Amino acid sequence: MYGDPAALDALADELCGRARQVRTAADEHRREGHRARWLSEAAAAYRRQLADDCAAVDASADGLDAAAELLRRHADELRDRLVAIARAEREVRAWLAERATRGGELVEDVGSVLGELPEAGADAWRQAAGRLSRLGLW
Repeated sequence: MYGDPAALDALADELCGRARQVRTAADEHRREGHRARWLSEAAAAYRRQLADDCAAVDASADGLDAAAELLRRHADELRDRLVAIARAEREVRAWLAERATRGGELVEDVGSVLGELPEAGADAWRQAAGRLSRLGLW
């Protein structure tokens, strides 16, 4: 329901690996281009296109690395939130458990204070209300 930080990290690793592959391919393309020793208008156009292509490929690899970094940051944020949720859940459970225990004690206190309940509208209710107030139950 909350997400899987490890899966996000794995995806980020995969994106970084793809970025390395893209850069390796671009470097090989550059090397091939530098091996071409011919001179002409076509050669100049080839080298310009090669430079443009390699710049675009490098930008794509940078984009993959940026996406990977965003995934890693999101995974870290998710880990922090999961820790906070777990801590809040533990605190709420402890609070509820303490209230449940205290509630049982309060029910016993009310029973011992009230004994038999007076009839509706009887003056005895004022005395019962006072006792409940002193116990912090009212």
